[in-house]
Amino acid sequence: MIEEVTIRNVGGVASATLRFDRGLTVITGESGAGKSSLVRSLELLGGKRSQSAFLRSGEEEGSVEAVLAGISAERAGGAYMEEGDGSVLFARRTFSRSGKNRTFFQGRAVPLSTFSAVMNEEMRIQSQFAQIELLDPKRQMEILDFCGGDEISALKEALSRTFTGAVECDRSLRAAKSRELDLKTRFRDGEAILSAAKGLKLSPGCEGAWESQIQNLSLRLDTLKKSRENVLKITGGAAGQGLLDLLESSGLDLLRTIEDDEGRLGKLFNEGLERLQVFAREAARMTAGQSIEEMEKERDLLEKKTGILRKLKRATGTASVEDFLFWCEEAKTASEWMREQERLSSELTEKGRALRKEAVRLAAELRALRAEAASKLETEVNRHLSGLAMEDCRFSVRLSELEKIRSTGADDVSFTLSAGGRGEIPVNKTASGGELSRILLALQLSLPATSLPPTLVFDEVEAGLGGRAAVLAGYKLQDLSRRCQVILVTHEATIAALAEHHYVVRKNGESVEAVRLGDEERAAEIARMLSGDSRLPEAIEHAKKLLSGRLES
Repeated sequence: MIEEVTIRNVGGVASATLRFDRGLTVITGESGAGKSSLVRSLELLGGKRSQSAFLRSGEEEGSVEAVLAGISAERAGGAYMEEGDGSVLFARRTFSRSGKNRTFFQGRAVPLSTFSAVMNEEMRIQSQFAQIELLDPKRQMEILDFCGGDEISALKEALSRTFTGAVECDRSLRAAKSRELDLKTRFRDGEAILSAAKGLKLSPGCEGAWESQIQNLSLRLDTLKKSRENVLKITGGAAGQGLLDLLESSGLDLLRTIEDDEGRLGKLFNEGLERLQVFAREAARMTAGQSIEEMEKERDLLEKKTGILRKLKRATGTASVEDFLFWCEEAKTASEWMREQERLSSELTEKGRALRKEAVRLAAELRALRAEAASKLETEVNRHLSGLAMEDCRFSVRLSELEKIRSTGADDVSFTLSAGGRGEIPVNKTASGGELSRILLALQLSLPATSLPPTLVFDEVEAGLGGRAAVLAGYKLQDLSRRCQVILVTHEATIAALAEHHYVVRKNGESVEAVRLGDEERAAEIARMLSGDSRLPEAIEHAKKLLSGRLES
């Protein structure tokens, strides 16, 4: 529970410290005295978003500090306590006009989200806005589930995990299908292309090397063919007459017509002819050692491989053999992924089917528990409403089954009210402000003790009530204060008189102060609340009777 709150520069409060005890504490004061500054301070402790308008005029920074007692190790706040702290948690929040917020536990900085989560477990604030929240079906479901206690809470958690798991399976399957379609589009005919590429035995730079080899082979073939043509011209081949034969016959004819008594010309001719014949034989031997067919076959193979590679590059949209090889690696990876994904998708489909089946089972079990909790909640709320001058009203909780399961179940809930012979009508369409206030109070009283925080703060929750209804609401708040600490900001004198502890908020110059009242001071304040004049004898007498009635009760 909250033992102490210290406020600096919030609203109209320059500096104030309030010490709270167990039971029912009321905070009163004239309209505009600054009670809202105290409520705002408590809301900041609860993690509400701060605004520069919350700061006291002329100040750049404000803060709210709280001392909370009875914090067990099992509660979220227990994680921030060290040996020697006992069961006391020190919470502090600062905020500035620049928008900077800082939150602390035991003097150590923590994120605002963490601070809010811990503080919401320790205190809950119910203002007139809670009446509006009560009209929200989601809030009604939360209240019903609170009534179901740990059993519903555990089942909701299990359903949420199961539902989330099923959704995740579906999401993964959709993502895998999308990727599969993308890969199939990107690597269209991938298997055929990879098969064709495999036979080419590609390597980085091979395309340029093949083109160089083709050019070299073409040059060599041209040279070899010309060489053989020239040898054939000289020798004439196996059946023809070549230049060598023509030279021999022409030379012999020439020698017959020339007088060569010494045989010198004949000798020179024979020697020359013999050397030419040796030259021709050697040239023929050298050109005969290379196969034009083999060279042409090799060149054709290289040209074919180059042509196939060019087609493959066009088909894959790549500019170089290196790019194509990279594409092939990606295609292999994609193919392997798709084969593996086929197995995984089958497993995910089966897992998703099992999770959905389990979610249906859990949702049905949750519906049964909610129906049981709804019956109990109706009974308890109607019992409390009878004590709040709403005997002729019947509060009901109606569950309706949804077609689709959600993470929170397959139900919608509606709080209804029937009165004066009228049929059931949703509370958001029939209940007045005063009725909503009493329903809200009855709901708080009906919830199990485990769902109540150590501290409940009510900000004019009795708004719209008066007379007997206000007195009865005060008695119910008294009952509630025996289960948890209750802090009430109120304008209702009869309720204020029932409290065990009383603070009055009033202006002191330009600031606001909160003063704890003794018995005489309480009588004067309640007299003011009754009549508007704290010195009026009749009002003071009435106030004392109200206070004495509290002591007698």
